[in-house]
Amino acid sequence: NKATLSELRATQKAVLRVEVHAAVASREAVRDAASGALVPNILETHDLSFAELGSNDAGDVIALLGSNAGGSSVRLRKSGIYPVSLSIRVDDRESSRLITFVNFVTVQTSKNSLSVSLVAEVNPELSQTPAGETLLPDSTRNALNNVVSSLTGDGGVMSLRVSPETLNSLAISSNPQDAELLGQLQVVFAKHQVLASTFVPFDPSSAEKAKLNSEFDTQLARGIEVLNTRNGDAGINPRTWFSTRPITTDGISLLARAGFTNVVFSPQAAQSLGALDSYTKQYRADYAGDATKKVSIAVADPQYAASLSGGNSNPVQTSMAIAAEIVVQQGELVVGQRQQLDHHLVVSTLDGSVPNPVLLNSLLVALSNAPQITLRPLGSIQRATDASTPLTMSSGTPIDLLSRRPQLQSVIDEIASTQTMLTSEAPQRMWWEDALLLIQSDALNADRFDVYLKGFRAQLRAFRASVSVPQSLTFTLSGKSSDLRLQLRNSANMPLSVLVTLSSAKLTFPEKPQVITVAANSAIDVIVPVIARANGTFPLEVVLYTPDGTAQVGK
Repeated sequence: NKATLSELRATQKAVLRVEVHAAVASREAVRDAASGALVPNILETHDLSFAELGSNDAGDVIALLGSNAGGSSVRLRKSGIYPVSLSIRVDDRESSRLITFVNFVTVQTSKNSLSVSLVAEVNPELSQTPAGETLLPDSTRNALNNVVSSLTGDGGVMSLRVSPETLNSLAISSNPQDAELLGQLQVVFAKHQVLASTFVPFDPSSAEKAKLNSEFDTQLARGIEVLNTRNGDAGINPRTWFSTRPITTDGISLLARAGFTNVVFSPQAAQSLGALDSYTKQYRADYAGDATKKVSIAVADPQYAASLSGGNSNPVQTSMAIAAEIVVQQGELVVGQRQQLDHHLVVSTLDGSVPNPVLLNSLLVALSNAPQITLRPLGSIQRATDASTPLTMSSGTPIDLLSRRPQLQSVIDEIASTQTMLTSEAPQRMWWEDALLLIQSDALNADRFDVYLKGFRAQLRAFRASVSVPQSLTFTLSGKSSDLRLQLRNSANMPLSVLVTLSSAKLTFPEKPQVITVAANSAIDVIVPVIARANGTFPLEVVLYTPDGTAQVGK
């Protein structure tokens, strides 16, 4: 802080001590050094007086040390990852210390780079309420702002799986902050790769088990449509599925038929696969039912995931340790390799969520500046071949999607009936179809499913009630054959059609029930010929239905 810095600069013997340690040659050595468990021998030490250190506009201390330039410089010789200890000392007392790493590069540095992909999933809770309103929770905005701050900068490319329902809600929200946030996301997405996703979470393993293939295809098609519409200039990768849940053999089959050639797991999602002998080589899962088709399988390295998912009290320091370990891993892989590395390393958090924004941004910058590393999107993972190591997917116990089908089918029938009231271009058609996709989300537990189901049916009933007749009607017939004049009112801001039916014990109706279209926010008189079979006063029942005659409209 400024006060401490001023005090140090005013203290004559306050120095920043820079200690360069011997290079580390293994991942374990990087981890030992980062944790302080075993720091290699010190090669050289430099004491820089605080009184002579500069600052940038942000107030950060700038300490410049050249490399191999003589004088106050770091005199290294060989390429490698060198741990560097930084400490603040006054006289002989050390007040603080941290350790970071330097990637020292010479002309002898191997250009046989390791392909690395960073991936994360942004899948907040649903933004559409059971009442049909668009309401983004603060937690969702925070998560999306983290994405913007993580990926705004000069770092390399990464892959993102983003909830289409969330992006769609940002686009239709009446809150101007949401439109601004969507614009910021679109700028960020243009630099990275967005992965295909279903409109809302819809587990492929469960869908295949329950024979809901067409429902999955509908969810996926709508998800890709929204992503293509709402993501700005970003390209969509429709061939790579990033999964934060386990996937069974059934799920692999469904994904393969849907056109996915690569499936990438977060470490938690891959626990059923057990520990792999390598997290950089090519694996495959054979496509059930067609031995000629294979799906490439990759799993994010669990050790890096644990580092990304930690408390991260010093995220920049953590990012440097992760970057150093990845560079050292590249060095281990190229030993004895004369041909180009075909290994591919995937990095994510344990659950696939977005890491600490400062850590992620710093890591992307560090890796993009390392000549031993090539940052690539997940779409660059090679397709599986017969030479790929086979993996057996678990049989698992998928989510029970069948138990909700009778209730969902009832809503599907109600939507189909209510849609007959609309013109072909009415926007409600898409809204209701999206709402139907939304309540199929497997992220909804039983209680939330019931709440959304009741809320959606209430929306449909309220919409149908837009067309009504006066609550109290009295007709006087002037003869045995006469006409009834019945007024219909439409309170909706669009034209609606209804089937008008009348019944009475002492009246007959020579004509069939009529389908009447009432203009938006208006009323119309309907003329109905009747024949009286007796004199007197008697009740008349007027019932309005959807044009297909299956759902009642209003009271």
